[in-house]
Amino acid sequence: MFTYNNYYYNQNDYVPYGKLVLKTAPSATAISLAEAKIHLRIDSDFNDDNDYITALIGVATNQVEEFTRRRLMSQTYNLYFDEFPPYIDLQVGIVQSVTHVKYYDTSNTLVTLAASNYDLDDKIKPGRIYQSNDGSFPDTFERPNAVEIEFVVGRTANEVEDAIKQAMLIIVGRYYEQRQDVVLGTQVAELPLMVEYMLTPYRFLELWYLGS
Repeated sequence: MFTYNNYYYNQNDYVPYGKLVLKTAPSATAISLAEAKIHLRIDSDFNDDNDYITALIGVATNQVEEFTRRRLMSQTYNLYFDEFPPYIDLQVGIVQSVTHVKYYDTSNTLVTLAASNYDLDDKIKPGRIYQSNDGSFPDTFERPNAVEIEFVVGRTANEVEDAIKQAMLIIVGRYYEQRQDVVLGTQVAELPLMVEYMLTPYRFLELWYLGS
């Protein structure tokens, strides 16, 4: 058993989610403007809709990332807890590295936790941080956001799966051709069923252990 915010939980049954904050946004997108224009069959010399198509790429990125629970391109996040949980779920996909784990100790001083105290499991998706065999998560000062984890997730455009890119192109094409909520009296789905089929194999699901 362990306590978290004065509640008692079986360690295998419950792990609180932290508060996730984007620190550094990606510098590129999984599909480029040029690739989107090819998919839309727009001549490369026609630039009147470039800003609109770029915005649609952003929309497609957000929809794909929310559905799959992963972040496509390299970016940096901070994750905050009020105290250390039994292990830390990094929530958003393929983890490149952990920059640091910091916490306010019992005297309310910000301290960097030595890397020897924790292990990163980057094989599980999303990634997790566990206490190492020879280390531990220390007690913290009683304050909001007493623990901060900074980490990098995502990949390069060349590493993003073709099916994910194709799903994004379909979303861009759908919104480019159908610019209103209603088309010929029919509601336009937020995520086309074809896209869901393409993305489902890449969706990271939340796993729970249900102890007896």
